[in-house]
Amino acid sequence: MNPVNSASRIVKRTALALIVMMSLVVLLIFILLGHYAHPSADDFCMATGVGQDGLILHLWHHYLEWSGRYAGNAFYAVYLMAFGISDGYQLMPVLLILSLVLATAYFLASLFRISIRTPTIMLVSLYFVTVYLLGMRDTASSLYWTAGALTYQTANILLLCMLGLIIRLIDRLRETKKTTGIFITLLAVIVLSTGTHETNMLVVTTILGSLFVFNLRSVWSIKRLWLFMFLTAILGASIVYYSPGNSIRGSTFPLQHIVSQALGGSLNMGFRTLGIWLGSPLLIISTLLTPFAVSSLYRSSERTMNVSKSLILALIVITLGVPFVLQFPAWWAMGGWPPARTVDAIYFVFLLCWFSTISAITIRYIGRSNRSSRSNPDSPYLTTALSIGAIIFIAAVGSNSKFLRATNDLLHRAKPFHEYMLMRHMLIDEAVAKEQLFLAVPEYGGKYPRSIYFNDIRQDPRDWRNVCYADYFGLQGISRSKARGPG
Repeated sequence: MNPVNSASRIVKRTALALIVMMSLVVLLIFILLGHYAHPSADDFCMATGVGQDGLILHLWHHYLEWSGRYAGNAFYAVYLMAFGISDGYQLMPVLLILSLVLATAYFLASLFRISIRTPTIMLVSLYFVTVYLLGMRDTASSLYWTAGALTYQTANILLLCMLGLIIRLIDRLRETKKTTGIFITLLAVIVLSTGTHETNMLVVTTILGSLFVFNLRSVWSIKRLWLFMFLTAILGASIVYYSPGNSIRGSTFPLQHIVSQALGGSLNMGFRTLGIWLGSPLLIISTLLTPFAVSSLYRSSERTMNVSKSLILALIVITLGVPFVLQFPAWWAMGGWPPARTVDAIYFVFLLCWFSTISAITIRYIGRSNRSSRSNPDSPYLTTALSIGAIIFIAAVGSNSKFLRATNDLLHRAKPFHEYMLMRHMLIDEAVAKEQLFLAVPEYGGKYPRSIYFNDIRQDPRDWRNVCYADYFGLQGISRSKARGPG
């Protein structure tokens, strides 16, 4: 063995190990923070409603009175029933983060047609989820608040699974193999995906509509298959969009359905978010590292990919258009800035498109040469570049504001807040035991762990948050007093 290549291989493995370790540190911090998260706002409304009405009846009432997101609401309600409103908070980040990693790995394994257990697949999946978590605007509502997490993160997971299934279905159609199992599974995923939230609904419907149009010249059996899936997505989207609950909720937004407001807001916020995303040091270094990963995956792949310049151009246009197009529905529906969890959902789609674009460019201009027998993946030059990239990746993660905030919350702010909430629950239990109908709990005296803190009851006991909170614990009323509690 060439000693230079042997040394390069050792250095390369070390660099990759550093990337994996740093990614695992990030994921572990976000998982551990879940131990200190507490339910809030809609969580108590849903838990109380399901407890009083039963699962099916309450979901039906929810559909009629507030939201048409049939799948998102179902995930939310079933999870609270299965794991509880308190214990479920500790388990939820683990399930969602691991599911995101596995769903990413499944998509990549399908795309490159290699085993999901391939080390590079897992490495790319880890750092993709790491970049996503550290690029979120608000992890509190997107990852730790049950209503947001089980609506938006399940949508991301289902989107990745849908893309992987579509690729596998196309492969089977080309090879004239049996497609019944994949087709039924894909239909189920489409139904669930369109029922999570409106952003994902638009993405899923657009993808399936594009596939149908692309296959218009195919034989009727194939064209019929894509048409059926597209119509399934349209049906799911219609169930969401035309729900009575959506109309009722929409009436609370006085500026909705104003074209100038929606267009202006989408453009303004689109430019802002795009600038923030593209200027992220973590995204920049991850972009520079992506060709190494894609080249490795392509060398191991059984698939030959012919990437045209027109495809790359289309991917670039789609990627840069995502922040503008996907924000329009929220502006149209609300007439104001979308909530942070919606922006985080758009960011996920942007990341998926961004890295797909970089991968396409890599395969067209680098992948071909790497597949030739003369290419040397253990070249000292490539190894040096990868090693420098790994070091910069660690530095970018370490200096990331979301990482620093999450770390600070885990080490300093989360535990005092958690102890305060336990003290509050003890006061509530004592009040219920004494049959005290109304309770005023003290304000939290410390700094909130913003990574996990989303919402809380108000000083006004008539606020809807307070009403749901009181109903859940069996009180007639609860409020926050101005007296400072521990923290």
